[in-house]
Amino acid sequence: MTIAPALRIPAPVWAVGALGFLAAAADNIVLLLVLWIAGPQGWTGLETALVVLAMRLPTLLTGRPAGRAVDRWGARRVAAGDLAVRCAALLALIACGAVAGNLPIAAVLVAGGLCGATSPGTYAATRWAIPRLVGAPLLGRANTVIGLSEQLPLLAAGVLVGPSFALLGPVYAVVVPAGLLLAALFVVRSLPGTGARAAGVPARGSRRMPRRVVALIALSTAYYFLYGPFETVTPAFVRERLGGDAGAYGMIWAAFGLGAILSLAAAPRLARDRPGRVNAAGAALWGASMLPLLVVGDSTVAAGLFLVSGAIWGPYTTIETSALQRWTDPSAHGAVFGLQRGLLATAAPLGAAAGALLASVAAPQLVLAGSAAACALAGLLALTDRGLRNAV
Repeated sequence: MTIAPALRIPAPVWAVGALGFLAAAADNIVLLLVLWIAGPQGWTGLETALVVLAMRLPTLLTGRPAGRAVDRWGARRVAAGDLAVRCAALLALIACGAVAGNLPIAAVLVAGGLCGATSPGTYAATRWAIPRLVGAPLLGRANTVIGLSEQLPLLAAGVLVGPSFALLGPVYAVVVPAGLLLAALFVVRSLPGTGARAAGVPARGSRRMPRRVVALIALSTAYYFLYGPFETVTPAFVRERLGGDAGAYGMIWAAFGLGAILSLAAAPRLARDRPGRVNAAGAALWGASMLPLLVVGDSTVAAGLFLVSGAIWGPYTTIETSALQRWTDPSAHGAVFGLQRGLLATAAPLGAAAGALLASVAAPQLVLAGSAAACALAGLLALTDRGLRNAV
């Protein structure tokens, strides 16, 4: 079966997807590396929570301004500035680590804060670019490429974090994400510049966010916050409950990423009708799928659960992206996605910080199961919102 030329995804969309993949993979690898070394370097739960907050909290302040910058100056300039700053920050972190013999927490806080502050630029830029590269009929398919660029990094980080840590050590393993950011700088020219207009997305003449946009972003913010403990508690779960090492840790996150990739093919169809209902139900189902971690004690079984939950998670961001692009005036695309990035990139680490603190007084499997149950409840509560449930 062949795809009609009019329905083929243009090459520039794949280039934008490659850019998003490189930037997100670097971000995921840094986070997993930092979380894995927290225990061996003797960081307390509070220190680990502070590191995660430093890496993500600045995003809340800079998300909307970065998005507005994309609306004003185009995707190319803003993304290039973000990538350059992040690459320089990681190279400086490596230099500090080489002198100290490990990754000093102060250097991690500064470098992580810089990366978090500028990262909304590339995130908003890639999502701003898609409606300007394809018409409305191709929007869902093109956003699947963006979804793939967001899910593949989970798999790549899971595969790379163990070997890079084992072969290079905690300091020089940071070379891997720095190299990915450098490669992204060579792809940034694929993004549209200033003056690009959205194709096939009708202007509504208002920059005010509709209620359904607010409700959808609110659902995701709650979902990401309640998911947060999985970032900081999973290392302890692997060590203490599963008896695993860095390889097992990477394996379960690679399984999650693989599941997310395998389910992406369903995203364009799911995004066509009532995306709010689909995502609310997905959040509830995701939480239910992770509840068995309460009793699991085997790495292979845990990886299987992460595979299933990843498959449930996979279409979520593509569905949300397509809905926000359709529901928002094109002149405000950058601002909306910058705001969304700021909220989501902050919600998850706040939840992760809470998880790190809870893990100091409760068994890791209890914290993870509680997080999963809360995600399921958030999805069910979102389904009670008629406006979100019925928006098309």
